[in-house]
Formats: sequence, C-alpha cells, structure tokens
Amino acid sequence: MAKSKIGVKKDYTKMWHQMQRDLENVPRDIKLEYYKSFYRQIAKTADQRLVNLENLAKKEGYKNVLEWSYKDAMREIRGTYGSEVKRFNRKQPDDLRTVFKNIRRVLTFLEAPTSSKQGIDEIYGKRADTINTRYDTNIDWSTVGDLFNSRLYRKTDAKYGSKTVLKAIGKIQANQKEIKKYLKDYEKWQQGQGKKPEFLSLHIESTSVERTVNNMLKYYKKDVNQLIKNLT
Repeated sequence: MAKSKIGVKKDYTKMWHQMQRDLENVPRDIKLEYYKSFYRQIAKTADQRLVNLENLAKKEGYKNVLEWSYKDAMREIRGTYGSEVKRFNRKQPDDLRTVFKNIRRVLTFLEAPTSSKQGIDEIYGKRADTINTRYDTNIDWSTVGDLFNSRLYRKTDAKYGSKTVLKAIGKIQANQKEIKKYLKDYEKWQQGQGKKPEFLSLHIESTSVERTVNNMLKYYKKDVNQLIKNLT
C-alpha cells in the first residue's frame, strides 16, 4: 500500500484516480454527478482545514501559517467563486470539465504539507533539524517557515546562494549581541548621532560568509532586525 502524504490522513488523490478509472466508460451525466459528490466531500475537508489553520495562526509559534498553502487556497477560491468567498464548498456547475478543474484545485491544497498542523510540524521540524546540523544554526522549527517565506531569504538566496545565506544566518544568530549593537549604532548615525559604524569583523573562516553577513546588514537592515526578533 502506498504511503500517505505528510499530514494527510486520507489519500484523496488516490481516491480521485481510482474514481476516474471506475467511471471511465460511464455516461457523461452520471459521471458528472459522481464528480460533484466527490467535490463536496473533499471541499468540506478542505474548508475544515482552512478553519483549523485560521485558529492555528492565533497560537504562539504559528502566526505566519496563513502565508503558506492557505494563501494559495484563498487565491484559488476567490479566483473561482469571487472576491468575497472564503471557502471551497460551493455549488458546482453542470459542466464536467469545470468540476474536474475545481476538484484538482481542492486536491492541490489538500496535498500541500502546510495545509495541516501535522504536516507543518513534520515538514518544518525535519527541515529545521537539517539546517541546524549543516549550518551550525539553532533555529526553532516554527521559525523555518517564516524564514523561507521572508523577504531577506528570497533576496539574499538569489544573490549569494542558499548555502552561504544559511551559514550567514547561523553567524548572525551566534553573534546577536554584536549585530544588535551594529544595527542600533547605524540607526543612531542615520539620525545624526555618532559616527557611521564600521562593518563587522566576526572572524569567520569563510570570507564569503562574512561578506554576506555585512552585505545583509548594509542592504537589508530592517530584515535582519526582524530575523533576530524571530530567532530570539
């Protein structure tokens, strides 16, 4: 038996594929009724997950979960049913192709690990362990999703590469006191108080990592400040 996807109790995609095989030679009107029934089933499940994610976002350590698969789901819902609609479970049209497409939209959400707390815990917990082992960081699992969705990571990853960026983040975390002082002194200098602070020398073996840390401070001061707040 195939292993279920992370965070998914029922493999709805497998059920969907089996239904398509079973209905292959069934008349179109009968097939439509089966599709609409299946849509209602998975839409109710998806809507409950949306509610669960909304409640989860109110808990400590989960504040940004709505930025993950939830955000994509809402875009699909509103693009399909209108800007005021917030749930999947809507009456389906008598058009087989449209219902087919809508089923795929719901399944895409249900397949996403970040559509459930279990999936979020598993996928980001494992990723945090890997990052901490490889890059000498001490990032909590709940920070990982925020990090990979952050402006700082997206911008610096494109410029310096994920390996260097993650090592730089590890050094920022390990030298928070110095980083905070630099950011504070830089802010004072911008306000006309004191001298412009020199770039940090963290005595890092890899000059590319130290250069990346300093470039993060130079170009992404606000984002680094936010990163430190998330890490502490």
